Parts: sequence; C-alpha cells; structure tokens
Amino acid sequence: MYKIIFLILYLGTVFLYGDNIKILAKSVNGKNNILYAKGDVVIYSDTYVITADKAEYNRKTKDVKLYGNINIIRDSNLFSKSKFAEINLENDTSFFNPFFLDDAESNVWIRSKYAKADNDVYYTKNAVVSSCNVYNPDWKITYSSGDYSKNTKYVTLYNSLFYIHNIPIFYTPYFRFSTDKTRRSGLLRPSFGYSKNEGIYYKQPIYFAPFKSWDFELDPQIRSKRGYGVYATLRFADSLYSKGSITSGIFREKNAYVKKYNLKNKSHYGYEINYNRSKLFSNYFGNDAQDGLWINYKSLNDVDYLNLKQDNSQISSSLITSNANYFLRRNWDYAGIYFKYFKDTSKISNDDTLQTLPRFQYHRFTKPIIFNNLLYSIDYKFNNYYRKTKINAKQNEFLIPIIWTFPLFNDYLDFSVSENLYATYLSYSNNQTNVKNGSFISNYHKFSISTNLTKKYNSFFHTINMSLDYIVPSFNNKKGYFADFVTLNKEKKSINFQLEEFFYHNDGKLFLTHRLSQSYLFNEFGYKYGDLLNELIYNFSDQINLINNLTYSHKNSQISEFQTGITYNANQYNFSILHTYKHGEDVGDSNLVTFQASTNYFSKYNFFGNIDYDIRGKYIQNWEMGINMRKKCWNYQISYKEDITPILTSSGSNSIRRQGIYFSVNFTPLGEIKYKFERERGEQQ
Repeated sequence: MYKIIFLILYLGTVFLYGDNIKILAKSVNGKNNILYAKGDVVIYSDTYVITADKAEYNRKTKDVKLYGNINIIRDSNLFSKSKFAEINLENDTSFFNPFFLDDAESNVWIRSKYAKADNDVYYTKNAVVSSCNVYNPDWKITYSSGDYSKNTKYVTLYNSLFYIHNIPIFYTPYFRFSTDKTRRSGLLRPSFGYSKNEGIYYKQPIYFAPFKSWDFELDPQIRSKRGYGVYATLRFADSLYSKGSITSGIFREKNAYVKKYNLKNKSHYGYEINYNRSKLFSNYFGNDAQDGLWINYKSLNDVDYLNLKQDNSQISSSLITSNANYFLRRNWDYAGIYFKYFKDTSKISNDDTLQTLPRFQYHRFTKPIIFNNLLYSIDYKFNNYYRKTKINAKQNEFLIPIIWTFPLFNDYLDFSVSENLYATYLSYSNNQTNVKNGSFISNYHKFSISTNLTKKYNSFFHTINMSLDYIVPSFNNKKGYFADFVTLNKEKKSINFQLEEFFYHNDGKLFLTHRLSQSYLFNEFGYKYGDLLNELIYNFSDQINLINNLTYSHKNSQISEFQTGITYNANQYNFSILHTYKHGEDVGDSNLVTFQASTNYFSKYNFFGNIDYDIRGKYIQNWEMGINMRKKCWNYQISYKEDITPILTSSGSNSIRRQGIYFSVNFTPLGEIKYKFERERGEQQ
C-alpha cells in the first residue's frame, strides 16, 4: 500500500483513460484500442488497485494483461501477487500464473501454480493454504483442487493433506472451512476429543443469525462410550439497554455407563435463563430515576446437565443457586425485590430446601427533617421463607432511626445521637406443630463520635477514619416462636469501635489499607467481646500485593477465620498463594491452601499450574499443571489434572476423583481438536 501511495505521488507520466479506469506509468502509448504502459504501472478501477511492471489494456474487450511484479488489492481486504495476470474488467473474470492470495481479515493465504477467478470465486489446483508465515509455515494443507468464495468466505478443498511443518499428519478427500469473522449463520468450529472412559467426543455447533437482535446456537454432541445429547441457546437483545439468553439441553446416558456409576438419572436435562435490563420502568418516574433487572435461573435434574454442556467443564459444588432481582431508585427512595432459589443436586428431593421467594426491601436514604442536622431514614424488609415440607414463615421487618448530628472542635469530630425503632412480625404456614406466630419490638439509643483526618508526610499521605458507637437498648418485647432460620436485628448493649486508614504515595498510588473493628458487650451473654475483625492489604508495588484477614472469636477464645495471601503479577511471571482457615459453628470447618502460578518467560509459551490442598483432611482436592503455546495461526495446550466431580447416584450424593491428561490444539481458522485420557481413582462418600 505504501508503494502505491509513493508511486501516485512521484510518477513521471500519468495517463487517464475512460471506462472507470485510471492508468499511471512512466511511459504510456497506445495503438488502435490497446494501451501499453511500462515502468511502475498503477491501475485504478472501482474494484481493483493494481501495480505491475507492464500492462496492456484493451478498451474494446475490457481486458487488462499484467506482467512482472504484480500486486493486486481487491475490495480493500484481498491481496494477491503474480508474475502474469489477465483480468476482464467487464465480466470480472481473471487468470493468474503463478498465484498468491492473502485475506487480510483472517490471515489465510493460498499459493498455487495458477488460478482463475470469476466475480465471486477463485479456483486453484495443486495449491497450499495456511494462516502461518508464508515461508516455512508451522502448519499447511496441500490439495489437488479447491476454491475460495469472496462472498461466503468459505474455502473448499479436495484431496487435502494436512502437514505440521513438512510432516504429513492426516488426509481427507474433502474439507471446508470459513475465514469469516463476522456474525452470520453457518457451522461454527467443531470440537473433537477422546477420553478412555467416555470415548470419542465430538460437538458440532450450528449457528443461526437471521437478525441483529437475536441469534440461535444448536450444539449436538456425542460421547461414543457414554451417550449423546444436544444443547440449544437463544441469545437476544430486546432493547438498547438489555441482553439475555435462554439455554436448554438434554444428554442421554448409555445403559452400561449408568450401571457402571450407579447413576440416579439416565437422562440429564435442564434449562437456564440469563437476562440483564436497565431502564425497564425508570423512564416513567423521571430523568433522575434508575432501575435494573437481573435474572439468573437454572432448572435441572442433576449436576451432570452442567458438566456435560461443555467438554472439560466440571462443577465442583452440588448446590445450584438461581436469582432474580429488580430495583428502582429515585431521589431519596430505593425499592427492590429479590428471589433466591436453591437446588441441591446431591439430594433426591429438594422439598425440604429452604427458599427465599421473595424478599422485598424499601429504603429511604438518610434525609433531613425540620432541621439540617436532624435526620431520619426508613428500612422495611419482607422475607418469604418457603419449602414444600416443614414449617414456612413470612417475616416483616421495620427499622426507623432518627439521628441528631452536630460537629465539634471546628469539624475535627462529629457527634450524633439516634433513636432506633425496630420491629418484626412472623406468621407461619405449613405449621405441623401449631407454634404461635412471633413478634419482636425493640428500641435502642445510639451515641456515635467519629473523625476523618488526612495528613501529608514527606513521602506519603495518611487518611484515617475512626468511629466509636455506644448502643444502649431501651426496651424489647418478644412473643411467640422464632424459627432457627429467622434472623433478628437484636442489638446488644455494646461499644463498637471501627478504624479505617489508607496510606498513599506522593504520586497518589494506594499502598496500604487497614481496617479494624471490635465491640465490647456488657456482660449479659457470658462473654464481653464480640468478634475482632482485622483486614490488611499491602501493595508492595504494582506487581506484588499482600492480603491478610483475621476474625478472632472472644466467645470461643479462638481464631474463627484467617486468610493470608500474596499475589505477584508481572509480564513474565504470575503467581498467587492463599491460605484459608475456618473453624466454628457459624462458619464451618476448612483449612485450605490454594496455589496458582504461570510464566511467560519463554516467547509464545506459558507454563501454568494450580493446586488446592486440604490441610485438615491431608489430601489434594484439585490440581493441574501444563503448558500452552500461542501463535497467530495456531495454539495448543497440554495439561495434567486431578479433580473431584459430584454425581447423583441411586443412593444419593457421591463424587468421583478423576485423573486425566488433556490436550487441545486450535488451528486458526480451521477449528479445535481435543484429546483427553481419564481414569477414576475410586468413589468418595
């Protein structure tokens, strides 16, 4: 392209001809209907930009003959080279000897001894195609005959032989692939694989995109030793402010596989709905209103519906959560309704799984009343706890604080006093034990003092926020029964201290964050102190970060939660190590170390690994290590992995520890091939 621009600017002789064609050259002469051009020839037409050493143009037949170093740019994205070419500008046919074609959008090139073309298709014989470097490509396909369509952007090959460098790998009598990266209907890249336990894996996505506002993808798959299935996804955008998808699928197991693992279900099926939308109703409430709808719903008969949707996709938890939330905010008011549905796939039945369907909240933000320093807010919540069996409950909650604030010592301190009224009412249904409905009303006083200070030192800035709250319950009245799943805002007589501080370098970069909170409980519960919470985040540099979170239970005289981790992210090396410890009836028991690392030290190669080790159980939960290589025209990944996968058997929840070697290679734009060799190391209860 730069050569063409240079020639346009510096050519000594310019010849302009009619018929929507312009010819520029160092010397131009004509005889009868033929124009002869020599020396740095440049030819323009509505379709082509051409450079050559020599050219002949027949005005009567509209034929252009080109000689020498021929470069042709067509439709701004197709570039071809040749020594001799003949093009008819009227019917848009051409002949090349030899022939080289490069598609700038896909980087696919074709080289052959000769080629011919009509207005849509290039036809080649005894040719080579690849998307790698032209000289000594990493992969290539040789073929006896083939064609490339400029409109459909499909390459069709006959009697093709695939090579890695100069080593032949496999032969196929017919092969077709697309170079198009735009959104359109057709076959997407297939996925191939092999597993010792599941056999040959093949998935062929079929894509339909009839309109800009929606598309549809059908994903049939087969696992030769396990079974077959199909998944379908509809993606859509029903407005400028929304997007969504609906996915459904089914996979049917073979009898031998069901018997081998004692599976509860021979067929795994389900559907998923995802939707995000803003400005749903907010336009009806004025320009200052905001709203949003978010839906993430899953319905399935067991977890293998998700595991089988994609190859190497393993869900580590058997608890599936669905949500649907909507909020509307305007000025001082906020309202939201939230649905949360739990599906425990380890259970034969979820009739006793407690759901929150729905939860409603209204909140009025803190606002002055009468005077600027007299404030109030309102918070109302409704919770519907529902399940088919056992007791259900509906809970209504109110919290109304009235706050009086005023500054002290020239705004160095802020002092506030608040009166807080809290009330909740519980009504039960599906009540087999005939328990009484519950109610709770309380009032408490809250005295708060806080400060927000900033100071500059020689090499850093320091910002500190401190607050001290003194809570004094005034009265409470509790009647009826309160189920164990119901939460109450039952304030204790206490003193609560909170500290939050930030340290910044002089250039404004945050390097240290510290948070601390501690409460003192007046000895009515048998212990004086609430949990101590301490959080520390230290940024040694842009690459190194250290975190530490600690929760100490004074009630149990022990650390209930402790998490420490360090991350390092640089261009060539990345790693993180995180230790998480939990112990107590409120948080459960776990002692887990997670380590992840990768390196890009070698050009185009990345070595990676991760491991999850259970210290308490003294076993490795999951681990993986491998290498991937990425180039413009192809990439591959080899890894070894062990993980635990939950399954649903006839006797209930179970799990399998799988060990496997995984290999995948992707040839751009041909598609991806996967291979995996797996084995089970036994089942765990």
